[in-house]
Amino acid sequence: MKPRILTLLAVALTALTCSQPPPPVDTGVENAELGIKLVSVPEGLTVVANEGRTLVLKPTAEGAEGSIVFAVGPEQPSINLVAAVQNHQARIEAMPDGVYKGGQELTGDFGAAFYSRGRFSEDGRTMEETVLFLIHPSAYRLLEIRYLYPAGSDSAGRVEQLISVLGELE
Repeated sequence: MKPRILTLLAVALTALTCSQPPPPVDTGVENAELGIKLVSVPEGLTVVANEGRTLVLKPTAEGAEGSIVFAVGPEQPSINLVAAVQNHQARIEAMPDGVYKGGQELTGDFGAAFYSRGRFSEDGRTMEETVLFLIHPSAYRLLEIRYLYPAGSDSAGRVEQLISVLGELE
């Protein structure tokens, strides 16, 4: 009888330990120098650099090129997001074969933000750059989230991917 009780006890303990969910995995990323945190890195992206004032994400899909780079400006008494978009437009139009594709205001938990997009030639390739401009979540500084990638027919998907990064920002 004792061996049977021990066997039942061993089976019960094994079942308990096997049925415990694994501890949660921290899928976010934080950069103290930039003062930003992504609660999680959106699906389809991975962190390739996070040191000092550098935070870079890249797409994980096979053959997908590009990089998302975060930049934070100095603290200012006021930030003009429309002027940031206009500066981006002027920079794109000054580049070889530069064509500005437009911008749009976005609103959400983060407040107002703008995205701005354009194409240009670089090293014999047509590149596309989409930038999100917003006020830093914890200080009065300009936050730019810049996605540079080879131009193609996937612009809408790239913009959605960039906006998904914004949705994870804290």
